[in-house]
Amino acid sequence: MLFPVIFASLGMILLFAFQYHRIKGCTPWTTVLKSFTSLGFMCVAVCALATNDFDKANSKYCAFVILALLFGLLGDIWLDLKFTHPECGIPYTYAGFMVFLFGHLVYDAGLITRFYVKGHPMYLIVPVLVSLAFCVVVLLTEDLMKVKYGKFKGIVAAYSPVVISISAFSGSFALLHHLKEIPLNIFFVASIFFLFSDLILNGTYFGDGKNRPVDIIVNHTSYYLAQYAIALSLCFLE
Repeated sequence: MLFPVIFASLGMILLFAFQYHRIKGCTPWTTVLKSFTSLGFMCVAVCALATNDFDKANSKYCAFVILALLFGLLGDIWLDLKFTHPECGIPYTYAGFMVFLFGHLVYDAGLITRFYVKGHPMYLIVPVLVSLAFCVVVLLTEDLMKVKYGKFKGIVAAYSPVVISISAFSGSFALLHHLKEIPLNIFFVASIFFLFSDLILNGTYFGDGKNRPVDIIVNHTSYYLAQYAIALSLCFLE
């Protein structure tokens, strides 16, 4: 576990450097720093896979997680380019949303493949219903949250059930395993940080006056804690 911890520590240093420059303004250098910060959680996951003798099931799950983290890395870059090059903000926003959507679906596929136990369909059905309900709530509370999705309403509708799905599935499967699967428990906690980050980002992207330094710091800190925790959770697979 030494190398994953080293890369995670370096990632936190890069996160501090990125946020320090990000609150001062958006430049190509902030995008570079963010890309290296995100590369760190990829390194953590790859090191966890490379330094542990996993069986076939756990190796397959690691592959799903690493692929989802790769989508996260791409999304981090494209969404930051939205601020660095605002004249191209629309395509970068769509690209960022799409890769995160695919990344969450890959997370879901990994969770179902590794942790679902056949013969317990309610542990699949309930998370799906929760995810769909969350989508409805997001779309109906646009005025309450003081946001305007405008031309992005379609992609928000597609993304919102997927972003809650990783919390719904990981929480459901954690209960299915009676909270005895440590990596699954870590994943669930991390997914809550992920959801919290996206809720802040919702205001940053679609609200007014919600791109303050405190919003930037809390958003990115909770997001990177989530991704690094998911990557580190691989070290606890048995």
